[in-house]
Amino acid sequence: AEEANTWKLLHCLYADSITEHPESLDSLITETTLSQQTLVSALFRSDSELRLLQLLVDWLEATAAYQDEATKTSAPVIANNIHWANTLHQLLIGSSLFNKDKNKAMVTCMDPDAPTRQKRSIHSDDQKDDNDLCKRIFTEVRCGKFNDAISLCISAGQAWRGAVLQGWMLLHYLPREDPNSPLEITGNPSRDLWKWCVLGIANNVAENIYYRATLGILSGHLPSTLPACQGSWEDLLWTHLKVQIEARVDKFLHEHHATADANTTSADVLELLQSELQVEELSLQQVFSAVKSLMDGKKESHYQTCQRHLMLGHIRAIMQDSLQWLDSAEERFIRFLAHLVLVLRQMGKDPLHDIGDKILEKYVAQLIDRLTDGSVDCPELIAYYTSTVPVARQIAIYAELMDHIHKSEYRQGVVKAGLSAGVDVSASARVAIKKAITDIQQGYGNLDLTFTQTTAVEKDKTLINKVISSLEWLSLISNQLEEALWLSNAMIR
Repeated sequence: AEEANTWKLLHCLYADSITEHPESLDSLITETTLSQQTLVSALFRSDSELRLLQLLVDWLEATAAYQDEATKTSAPVIANNIHWANTLHQLLIGSSLFNKDKNKAMVTCMDPDAPTRQKRSIHSDDQKDDNDLCKRIFTEVRCGKFNDAISLCISAGQAWRGAVLQGWMLLHYLPREDPNSPLEITGNPSRDLWKWCVLGIANNVAENIYYRATLGILSGHLPSTLPACQGSWEDLLWTHLKVQIEARVDKFLHEHHATADANTTSADVLELLQSELQVEELSLQQVFSAVKSLMDGKKESHYQTCQRHLMLGHIRAIMQDSLQWLDSAEERFIRFLAHLVLVLRQMGKDPLHDIGDKILEKYVAQLIDRLTDGSVDCPELIAYYTSTVPVARQIAIYAELMDHIHKSEYRQGVVKAGLSAGVDVSASARVAIKKAITDIQQGYGNLDLTFTQTTAVEKDKTLINKVISSLEWLSLISNQLEEALWLSNAMIR
């Protein structure tokens, strides 16, 4: 999953980089009356830094949604038109003889504020259902499914909770066909006042941890969101980015004077909100530093390190870290690094070409080492990756492949694949033959290349047969037949 997520990240970053965006906000604002949503949409289109933050949030939410769909570990929320049904049942039967489990600490009213106002509890089963609901609401918001979170509240009989979430929505004017018709709006014209109100819930430690986190993330209150993240790198990054976006959007709306309709907050409410909600504006690098400090000693995975470097645009750092990972990383990660190098080169972003070559060589060597039975199913694959390294190394690497292929029926495919990929197969074949001869020399001292010493053949026919078999490579290459014949005659003599 981490590898797939990294490719998705690279795709969305690259797609944004090749998309044309307006250079200034002024070119997008042509009307005197604009809604908050219209203004903020224009801000995202013109502000590259803010757009990057939102891009990363969208990516984190998409990956979380995929993971949630794949695992389905959360408890299901049972649809019920009546909230707190067990509590209601207890209140209805009251002090009758049928109520053997009467709880004097239970609320006597059914309104949502009753537990807080009366300092009493609801039925234990309802409390468990509430906890499951709040956790699921947070999960939906974490997965970028804000509307699904609202629908979930309604289906659980708690439309009031969904209404609380909707207070986060930006004010927007719906288009009108008739200019004289009444103005219809969506969103919350008192959004700042709503934020000040939900801060009370977000700061209340007696509230459900996930409900606090949900309202905290929507209002831009970081401290209330952190307990729900549980030290997860992705969750911590998501919360920090969401809070940063929320703070910058609010700052923009409060400072923008192009239209009075976009700023509906009175001065006293704004002063009240700013006294309780102060968010420090952080760069992306500072965000990662903050996330690292909250990881409870956990380290980033190699994939997460690559993701961080990609987000920051530090391609050189990926290459430098990769050099340290080559000897210890698992084969699957080496494969990922090799393909990452190839993609970055296609994008024109490979600042340390020599390190990229080492990664590709490592991957090709990894593919060749898997060939243990003298055959190869897909020589085209190895030939292609071999062609991506410098020419001088291509010959040695492909010779190593040839040395691993002992079965004659597979050799023609290896030669054809190498020629198609642009590898100097002739030179590789000569190196493979030389290696076979060298193996004999290492085993028996200085053996004459004309093979007149018959005692060597008697000592180990396997090595001699390997040399003879290696000559077959030249016979499969049309312009090397004469050299193959010459070497064969030399061996016979």
